Amino acid sequence: MKSKLKKLCQIINAAVFFGFIAAFAVTSVLLPKEEYSELENRYLSELPELDASGWFNGDIASGLASYADDHFPMRSNWISLHTSLEILEGKKRVNGVYIGDGRMMELAEPADLDRLDRSLEDIQYLCEIADAPVFVMIAPTAAQVYSDDIPDYENVLNQSELIDYVYERIDGEAVTVDVLPALEEAKDDYIYYRTDHHWTPQGAYVAYTEIAKMMGVVPAGLERFDIMHASHAFYGTLHSKTLYDGTEPDVVDFYISNDRSITLTAGEYVGSPYRTEYLQSKDKYLCYLGPNMPIVSLSSNAFGMKLLVIKDSYANCMLPFLSEHFSSVDAIDLRYMTDPDDYIELDEYDVVLILYNADNFSADTNLDKLMLIDND
Repeated sequence: MKSKLKKLCQIINAAVFFGFIAAFAVTSVLLPKEEYSELENRYLSELPELDASGWFNGDIASGLASYADDHFPMRSNWISLHTSLEILEGKKRVNGVYIGDGRMMELAEPADLDRLDRSLEDIQYLCEIADAPVFVMIAPTAAQVYSDDIPDYENVLNQSELIDYVYERIDGEAVTVDVLPALEEAKDDYIYYRTDHHWTPQGAYVAYTEIAKMMGVVPAGLERFDIMHASHAFYGTLHSKTLYDGTEPDVVDFYISNDRSITLTAGEYVGSPYRTEYLQSKDKYLCYLGPNMPIVSLSSNAFGMKLLVIKDSYANCMLPFLSEHFSSVDAIDLRYMTDPDDYIELDEYDVVLILYNADNFSADTNLDKLMLIDND
C-alpha cells in the first residue's frame, strides 16, 4: 500500500512539474513580445538570424538564450523577487548596484590606467589647440560621496584617487575644478538621486557654484530660481537594474530662472530646457534636455560669451545654471558622433568645459575623438 501511495505521489509531482513547464512554454509563446522594457529602461533581445555560421560559432545558441531570458513570462516579477531574496540573504550588491539604507549606488570597477592615460592625452591635445581656456570637472558619484556606507571588501573605483590623478596630470594645461569637498559638505542634502546614478539639480547646483567661482563669475543665488517639484514618482536607472522597490522614489525638480529666458534646441525640439513631456516616462531624467544626442544648444539673454561643453549626461541638469552667464551654450556628447569637427568650430568659443562623472570618465573611449578636431 505504501509503495503504491509513494508511486502515486511521484506521478503527481512529475505531472505538476511538467505541467508547470508546459504552461510557461505556452504562455511564453502566446504572450505578446515587447521590443523595449520601460521598466528596465532598455531594448530586449531579438530572435537571432538562423544561418550556418551562427550554428557553428555559438551565436545562435547564445542569442536564443538571451531571447528566452528577456521574454520569459512575468520576467520583471522574477527579477524583483530575485533581488529581494538576495537582500534577505545579506547580499547588498545586485547587478553592479549597491543597495544601502535609503539609497542605491552604482559601483564601478577600478580604472584601467592605460585607458585613462590615453584620455588625458586627448584632453592635453585639446588644451594645446584651443585658444579659449579649458576647464575640467570630474564629478564624483554618490558611491564616492557616501563611500563610508560601502563595505571595504567591495573592489570598486576609488574616485577620489582618480580625480587627484587626473588633475595632477593636466595641471597647468587645463583649469581643474574639484567639487568633491563641496559635495561632501552638502551630503546631508538631496544632492544625489536614491534610485538613479545621476546627481540631482541640487547637487548640480553645488558643483555649478564651484565652477562659477573658478570662471571668475558670481554664482546665481538660489533666490533667483523658482523650484518646481514636477514629480514625486521617479524610479531611475538603478531601480531599472535591480527592480528593487524598497527604496523611496525620487523627486524631479526644475530650477526655473527668474532672470534669464533660456531656450533649448535639441534636434527638432525648441523650447524649455525642462521637458515636461517626459514626466510620464519611466526615465524622468530625460526631463533635463531630453534624450542623449550629438549636440544640444541653449541660448539665453545673458551677456555675449559662448561656452562649449564636452559632456556625459551628468551635465544635463547643470547646463541651465551655466546659461545664467553665457548667451550660448553648445553641449556635445562624443558617444553619439563620429567626428566633432562636423558639429563645432573650436575657435568660436570663449570657454570650454569638459564635464564627466568619474565612473564614465574612468572607462571612456570616446575622448579619443578630440584628436580629430582641427583648429586651423
